[in-house]
Amino acid sequence: MNPAPPLPDGITTRRIVARAIVALLFGIALSYAIGKSVEGDAARGRALTMKEYVADFESYRNHLIGNGSPIWAMIIAGVVIMVLVFAIYELLVWLVDKVLRAMDRRMNP
Repeated sequence: MNPAPPLPDGITTRRIVARAIVALLFGIALSYAIGKSVEGDAARGRALTMKEYVADFESYRNHLIGNGSPIWAMIIAGVVIMVLVFAIYELLVWLVDKVLRAMDRRMNP
């Protein structure tokens, strides 16, 4: 089995930079989404009265109980979601790498 030839330092550095950019953008997007969710939950919590909560108790209870999916189905769903997230991450890294390569060619003809 022949190992792959080593990549030049410029290509390796560009790929690391592409991965860092994508990870940073993912982090910003995820943090923003979580922040908005927490903000919405806090607003609903401030507006909720005891009377409304007690009147809608069954809905809250059913939400906490969940849909009763078996654990194996949840594990399979989690694996599928992780594979999709990783595939999207790698696709974005590839795209950012292409953009960085194009910018590098313009700066160093």
